[in-house]
Amino acid sequence: MSEIALNYNNTLEIDTTPSGSPTWVPVGKGFANLSDALNEVIYQASYLNDEGWGSSEVTGGQCIVTLTGVRHFGDPAQDYIFSDAVRYNWGSARKTQLRITRGDGSQILWDVTLAVITDGGGDANSVSDITVEIHGNGAPTIIVGGYIGQLTVVSVAGSTSGKTKLYVNPAKEALNSYKYKTAASVDLPVYDELCTTGWTTWDGTADITATTGHQIVVVEVVTATNLARKAGRQIVTSLA
Repeated sequence: MSEIALNYNNTLEIDTTPSGSPTWVPVGKGFANLSDALNEVIYQASYLNDEGWGSSEVTGGQCIVTLTGVRHFGDPAQDYIFSDAVRYNWGSARKTQLRITRGDGSQILWDVTLAVITDGGGDANSVSDITVEIHGNGAPTIIVGGYIGQLTVVSVAGSTSGKTKLYVNPAKEALNSYKYKTAASVDLPVYDELCTTGWTTWDGTADITATTGHQIVVVEVVTATNLARKAGRQIVTSLA
């Protein structure tokens, strides 16, 4: 028997620490309404051999999720979205990641920008109304096997110049191993992603050559297949 789609069966999570290892918190407390639109770009034309009939092509689009509700202080998602550090800044301060799990179990991961953040409004004796638009940046990542597990990565100065020492928690599983990638900006892999090209094998203890201020991602892979199971990201601290 078919099952009706209910909005409360959609789970939204936002990364509140986008510059380091992700901290996923649920988006829901205080938000009473969710709407999304693809904002499609449509090319329409009538050709000479169509006898006056037109045709349309969808040539692009951008997904925008709009959330409205009331302000709840102490909720991690709301406190992040409506913080002064996010609301009163531009550029990278507004960028993070969104995870969505639909009621049917389908999951997506999206790089997003927080826009049109409105905090406060309404009658004097009423609750404080809030609104935020979550703009998708590019295409989402479809997560097939599930969410990638989270690693907490700590970077401190290494033993020699230009080196960093990493600490990773939790420890890897017996049949798994670590790989890493470092650059000015590094994307986290998705669950089951093949981590070969661009990834360097790491034994979990050796110092790594990396630039202070760059990002470093450590991924735990199945040793036999190099498929990602857990990952974490951190800002590098190297010995000067």
